[in-house]
Amino acid sequence: MLPVLFSLTLQPSWALWALLGLALVIGAWQWRGARAAGDAPKIALQTFATWTAGSAFALYLAVRLLGDPGNNDIFHLTRPFVVPLHTYGLLIATAFLAAMWVTGRNAERQGLDKDRVMDLDFWILLAAMVGSRVLFIIVNWDDYARDPWSVFAFWKGGLVFYGGFLGAVAVSVFYMRKHKMSFFPYADAMIPAVSLGHAIGRMGCFAAGCCWGGACDANLAFAARFPPESLAYQSQLEHHLINFGALSTIPIHPTQIYESLGELCIFIALTFFVAPRKRFNGQVLAFYLMAYAPLRSLVEHFRGDEERGRLLNSLGAAARGAWWNLSTSEAISVGIFAAGLAIFVLLGRQKAAPDAAPA
Repeated sequence: MLPVLFSLTLQPSWALWALLGLALVIGAWQWRGARAAGDAPKIALQTFATWTAGSAFALYLAVRLLGDPGNNDIFHLTRPFVVPLHTYGLLIATAFLAAMWVTGRNAERQGLDKDRVMDLDFWILLAAMVGSRVLFIIVNWDDYARDPWSVFAFWKGGLVFYGGFLGAVAVSVFYMRKHKMSFFPYADAMIPAVSLGHAIGRMGCFAAGCCWGGACDANLAFAARFPPESLAYQSQLEHHLINFGALSTIPIHPTQIYESLGELCIFIALTFFVAPRKRFNGQVLAFYLMAYAPLRSLVEHFRGDEERGRLLNSLGAAARGAWWNLSTSEAISVGIFAAGLAIFVLLGRQKAAPDAAPA
């Protein structure tokens, strides 16, 4: 576990200028993208101004939220401002950048509109972050109701993949309809990036100590033990699985690694076997849905973080831990697999019908 990769220290004398410079760099990057997409100079300049101002405001709010009391005003810092770079957040950012690169490359190879795909990636990023956070908050509402500000502390973990996936799908459908883009060809080009990004993101979960596994044999070669500052440790302490003062958690399954390796295998299969041999648009998407759903259900079997929520916990103690009391993600997996199977059967039949007609 490595929750903080390293920290940046901003001195009061130049911290403000550093954040303004970063805002200008973000604005300039968006201006460059707008010009490359063919926007007129005036429109590109408006894009630059909007992104620069928005980034500056976002950075100002970040300092207000992350700074210590009395040292959280970027205009009047009283001492050096330390910015911890959380491994979880950095790997999530890496996951999105890798996913964007893959989608751009796939779109280019398949003759699709790369600029539209890259623009859609941005909206998917926002929708995925919001959706994954919202679903986690819903299943853990009692905890967040006591500490509303912790809703925004996403760098500590607390994102549910299925929430982000469903949010991304909703935004994608809306965006593609608005711009008259055919959904399934673009979905086939973009879905391998989801598995790659998820594989990288799960490594962030391991670094943060969230999404942990259940107890396992101490002699298991890859058994994981998390330190006191981890969410896994705090949860086990709360549920009396360890005593106060324990040096680490009990040995648990590294479920984050299990899922990361599974997603990497899915990415390889989609990229090198399914996509090059696809017979109809939507086939790559269908394969992903039918492959990921059972992977997630299998990993859920080894999970130990009951905070992720179960459907029938309201029935009382008898339901807690029972095999028939599905977790939120297991229940969604059923629907995801059914959707993948429906896409495969229905679109496969539509493709097969014209091929069979001449015979």
